[in-house]
Amino acid sequence: MNASFVLSYAFMYFVLFLVVPFVLVTFTMTCIKFFKPNDTESVGAKIKFSRHPMEPKSVGFINKLNTVVKDKYNVLYGTCLDSILDIDKAETPDDVHSYLRGCHLDYVLVDSESSSVKLVITDPEHNSPEQSEFIDNSLAEVGVKVIHLAKNQKWDESLIRNGLAA
Repeated sequence: MNASFVLSYAFMYFVLFLVVPFVLVTFTMTCIKFFKPNDTESVGAKIKFSRHPMEPKSVGFINKLNTVVKDKYNVLYGTCLDSILDIDKAETPDDVHSYLRGCHLDYVLVDSESSSVKLVITDPEHNSPEQSEFIDNSLAEVGVKVIHLAKNQKWDESLIRNGLAA
């Protein structure tokens, strides 16, 4: 047998059994990747923004806070303790993060230059007494002051300014 005859058969089987299946698998995987439905399509419900997602009192309070802090701080509304505390998610159990997500913070003032949390304003009615105490203790450990304001309670600009100065 001639060597070129053996090499031509070897090349033909190489293409037939290795290259063609590789091309078919690559094409199939590409089709699956590009033609799968989006996550929002798989929900089966229409998603839309509500017309008034915030209460008018909250919007007014945020506007007053913005005038007090004068672009030095950003105001976050309706966040939780888990979003501002840096806890390693790999080393802590999920129930710790679910407890932190249950600790509701109404307004968080963040320094616009350093992105550090400077002041937290929360309504005591949104958390249990244990959660409020936990919020106070955990934020005191990282040097953040907490102000508890009830929804109907009057507030003073000096209270906010003193909280930011501390």
